[in-house]
Amino acid sequence: MSAAVHRVLIVGDSLFAEAVDQLLRHNQALEVTGIVMNMAEALSQLSLTLPDVVLVLNSGGETRLDPCSLLVAYPDLPVLYADLTGADFRILRSQPIGSRAADLLAAIQALPIRR
Repeated sequence: MSAAVHRVLIVGDSLFAEAVDQLLRHNQALEVTGIVMNMAEALSQLSLTLPDVVLVLNSGGETRLDPCSLLVAYPDLPVLYADLTGADFRILRSQPIGSRAADLLAAIQALPIRR
């Protein structure tokens, strides 16, 4: 029997999002369902891709990604939030986790699969 795969939707419009996408795609326990550039695109993709977690990546530029619309529309969906100017990832409405790649991978894999 194969191990469960966590499906991840990435929200971000920067090289930061592309780098995280490449990191996640190298892990067989994760499946990136797509990268979208803003919250409106994320909301339209959620019903199509059915991810287990949404990863919101702010590059620290002028455009800030506010995950509130995701939390209102999908209150049970885990959202991992990261800001390039910060030193950690956050599981919204939970505790901060470390900023290393291993910390991000462990946080995603610790979440329940939603199917």
